[in-house]
Amino acid sequence: MTKRRFNFVSVALLLLGCLALPLSAQQFDEKMWGRNTAGVELGTHEGPREHDASGTVLTYNLMGKGFSADKTYDLWFWIPGKKPSKAIAGVSFDKRGVLVCSGKPGSCQGSGLDDPINIKTSAVLGEPKRFGVVSTDGRVAGFADAVPFPIEASDKNCKLSVVLQSALADVVAVRASGFTPYEMLTVKMNSGPEGSTHSPTASPDGDWQAVIGTKVAGQNAGVANIRVSGHGCSVSVSFPWGEGSSRTQ
Repeated sequence: MTKRRFNFVSVALLLLGCLALPLSAQQFDEKMWGRNTAGVELGTHEGPREHDASGTVLTYNLMGKGFSADKTYDLWFWIPGKKPSKAIAGVSFDKRGVLVCSGKPGSCQGSGLDDPINIKTSAVLGEPKRFGVVSTDGRVAGFADAVPFPIEASDKNCKLSVVLQSALADVVAVRASGFTPYEMLTVKMNSGPEGSTHSPTASPDGDWQAVIGTKVAGQNAGVANIRVSGHGCSVSVSFPWGEGSSRTQ
């Protein structure tokens, strides 16, 4: 299994220091993840992609709206298959809304004042990069994610996407969109010798989503196939799961 990268340019030493925080300081209620505080938005900005011997190097900056300028926050990551973890304490936003280490007392230190936090990472197919910025008192929170190498397909107005929920893709989130509201769909799934067929109903928005397991008893790896069909379109994706599936792109 390829080890994925997750580090920083401006504040790499601070990241190493944060990993030594006591466990209680790194816990986060997973059920609260993704619930933005009213009026708060967090977004990702991806820089140019680079390549080295291990694969593609991704660079992200985080952009915030509605975060109070007089508060300090903590930066959190959530890697599939693990618990959310605190990466940097004492972050803040500059006047442009960019997440920075301000260098002020009580804040993280970069290479200068208001030093942007450049997050360098790598990813596997279908892996979400999930970020959270939470105030130290826990009252203000914003969340954002990006899938740099999506598992997706489209047909006419319909789209199907799969996002990993575990490191080895044995649990995934599936979302289909663009179908006729309330129509009965045909969902066929196969990740081993046998498959299954389901007939869910599309939502009022023409969507369908579910969290499914791909692991097959007696197998350590395989390829999962998912097809969602409606009256006017049909979309399908295939992706590896299990041992050997976690390959950096």
